[in-house]
Amino acid sequence: MLVFFSFFTKFFFGNRKKSIFPRFQMGNDHSKKKSHSESKNELETPENQSNPQLDEYFSRISDGKDEISAEKVIRIFDQDLGESLLNYFAGSKTEKYITRQQFQQKFTPLYGTSTDIYVKILQPVYHFIKVCSDSAGASAIQGDEQFIKNLVENMTCGKKGDEATQSIMSWRREYCEKFTQAVQNRVVSAVTGNKIPNPDYASDILTPLQMWFVQSSLPNFYFPGKPSETPGDGHWTPLYTSLQHGISTNRFETMVFDYRGPTVTIFRLKDGRVVVLATDQEWRHSGSRFGGPFTSFFEISPRIRRIDEANSIYCNLKIRTAAYGLSFNTSELKIGKDFDEVLDIEVWGCAGAGTLAEQQKLKNWQKQQAEKHKKVPLPGNWDDNPDKTLLEMAGFKFSNERAAMEMEAKRQEQIENNNASQSDKSQLSEK
Repeated sequence: MLVFFSFFTKFFFGNRKKSIFPRFQMGNDHSKKKSHSESKNELETPENQSNPQLDEYFSRISDGKDEISAEKVIRIFDQDLGESLLNYFAGSKTEKYITRQQFQQKFTPLYGTSTDIYVKILQPVYHFIKVCSDSAGASAIQGDEQFIKNLVENMTCGKKGDEATQSIMSWRREYCEKFTQAVQNRVVSAVTGNKIPNPDYASDILTPLQMWFVQSSLPNFYFPGKPSETPGDGHWTPLYTSLQHGISTNRFETMVFDYRGPTVTIFRLKDGRVVVLATDQEWRHSGSRFGGPFTSFFEISPRIRRIDEANSIYCNLKIRTAAYGLSFNTSELKIGKDFDEVLDIEVWGCAGAGTLAEQQKLKNWQKQQAEKHKKVPLPGNWDDNPDKTLLEMAGFKFSNERAAMEMEAKRQEQIENNNASQSDKSQLSEK
């Protein structure tokens, strides 16, 4: 194990002037076993066809010459990717140049809709992960060793050689479709002059490599602004982070609820796990589960897992008639009402600045309504006896008013009695 981590650390984190790998042959044995014609059909453009667009691309990076020197390839793409491209175009990473004909024959698959070609030419698997993550601007840092080891196991399922390559391609298609997108963008940008988007993998909990992995695994629904570009360019909006706001269910509700768009919530739990919950529906208090078809649960540490499941999120921190807590599925994630199981939490809004503005507008309106209701004068002695006041508003008479009515009635009765008495006396005196 110590030998593995020493080798691993040097490869991913060392500032190496020469490769510390054994001088392995780029590519895979499966491609060598194919016939020349089969390989040519899969990877090449027929030699007798000249593509003006490819000629333009080649001239851009060859400075108008008929070949591109190995030194320039390394300078443009760095050593790891540059050597892989030399091996792919020229047949060996030690070749001195790439000819125009070689470029014409083999560039088209690198520009295609399928990126399986990058899985093939960037083997072995650790080299593949390093080139893809470096191209995305999410290079591994100290602490990523176990995550990368787990990633390799998930990709290859313990297989080697050609079987490992096929396993990686299947894994990418099923679980992490955008894993090779950044390296393709890097290659295409160099020859076409197109601008590479600026990624953003900021997180208080995940490393850049881990955040890039999460973003590469999510569908375009979580990147509505620029679905065709490198994941990360969408620049998610931070809604809530415990590092700044503390762990509080009230603040979680205030800052996350009413954001009407997809969100990604990252938890560091006291049981040692780091998990991610991506939901395509807004957070809310509910006695039933919610979440649409793009709802996913990721475990990042200590192992790597992914579960896609609709109607899987439960969140109730307020409704008294339903169970309190937050959960995914019935067993994968369970958090109590007070977030006692959580060490750190952050929530990212994935719908752009417009949705954030709408959330703020709604909160301002709610605040204004609350202030408005506070200023409405209440009738009578509401604070002393609200029930009595409500009855008085309905026509009932109480306390001093009822006593005054009784006193007035007695006074009228006394006046009438006095008048009657005076009348009787007058009649007697006349007799």
